[in-house]
Amino acid sequence: MAVQRYSYTAIALHWLIALLLAFQVALGWALEGDNSPELFQRFQLHKSVGIAILLLSLLRLATRFVMPRPPASDGPTWTRALAGIVHSLFYVVMIVGPLTGWLLVSTAKIQVPTLLFGMVPWPHLPVGRGWHEPAEVIHEAMAWLAIGLFLLHVAGALRHQWLLGKPELQRMIPSARGKAVGAVLIALAFVGGAFAVGSSVYPDRDRAAPAEPAMSNTAQTAPVAPPAPIEAEKTEADEAPDSDPAAEPEDTAEPLADWSVAPGGRLGFTARWNGEAVEGRFDRWRADIRFSPDQLAGSRIKVTVDLASADTGDGQRDDSLKGSDFFDTAAHPSAIFTARDIRKLGGDRYAARGTLDLRGAARPVTLRFTLGIEGDRARVNGTARIDRTAFGVGQGEWAATDAIPAEVDIAFVFTATRQSG
Repeated sequence: MAVQRYSYTAIALHWLIALLLAFQVALGWALEGDNSPELFQRFQLHKSVGIAILLLSLLRLATRFVMPRPPASDGPTWTRALAGIVHSLFYVVMIVGPLTGWLLVSTAKIQVPTLLFGMVPWPHLPVGRGWHEPAEVIHEAMAWLAIGLFLLHVAGALRHQWLLGKPELQRMIPSARGKAVGAVLIALAFVGGAFAVGSSVYPDRDRAAPAEPAMSNTAQTAPVAPPAPIEAEKTEADEAPDSDPAAEPEDTAEPLADWSVAPGGRLGFTARWNGEAVEGRFDRWRADIRFSPDQLAGSRIKVTVDLASADTGDGQRDDSLKGSDFFDTAAHPSAIFTARDIRKLGGDRYAARGTLDLRGAARPVTLRFTLGIEGDRARVNGTARIDRTAFGVGQGEWAATDAIPAEVDIAFVFTATRQSG
């Protein structure tokens, strides 16, 4: 005896894919506007949902061959043929749509790694750039085809249910009875709701800032002072005289000493993306410090930063920073700041003028910091501002400063211990 309705597995897959398709089509239309963190997040979500639809559709196709299903509805030959075409084209949309999207990502000029829902890495297809344009045309056509098929599919189901009196909906909605008006309205409300959510979702908005895990050099206690602008041509250090060691009594002058940075420091950075602040930090860095407030002429600072340890709270964005368009960590794994010109600005304020070597370019940079020394323990809190374009950070479309301004603020805070001997 032929079954009268689809299996629960087929029903669950049918409605889950329907909701995801409605969400995905609407989300695709929201992928417009200037580059921004929110647009980046929408693209990542669009890719994740697309791959989910592809995998679920392949599973749904497999169930058609494995599990029994109700016979095709009676009716004129043309209606049965049209129903078959609509169902077949739906599978084309559900499989070819995600595949062409995958091709687009794999052949894009800027290779952004795909991490499904921020957790599962997904590879690029090994294809050439020549696939990009055809894939883009087909991918857009699949969205319009999905909308047309949805309208035909709904119209056909309602025609059978209400005009012909055949219980079509009962085969896919087990709880439907009679004309199934309530079931129809609920189903349409769910699909419409998925479409509305997809057109307005902003995954990065109102997202709580990720908690910072304990690490060798990440602040745990003290806040970082807001960055202060650094004048490129003239600084307070130019106007303030060096402290005069001879003016200090010999018995109170501090000798030059090496300082060891204690765990719990933080080296952070802030850039802006279409006006929105993007904050990050470097998890791995080390400092070689030889310093005395009474012998600034002999003091020196060297900081080495592992650029691959950049963390902005988004794994895919962090992977992009490592790429050739930004830090290019494969060729330039470290950034090094070296300063030998350290001057006192007054009170506990200092300026360290030196050179930053980043991405193969060496440019002058000034750090301003406050320093408090108690016994053999010192606390440092400082800022700097650099021009990313001076170091070639941002290639191709990212070289322009309209979406991402050139200025990047640096902020750091740490404690250090004086080494004996």
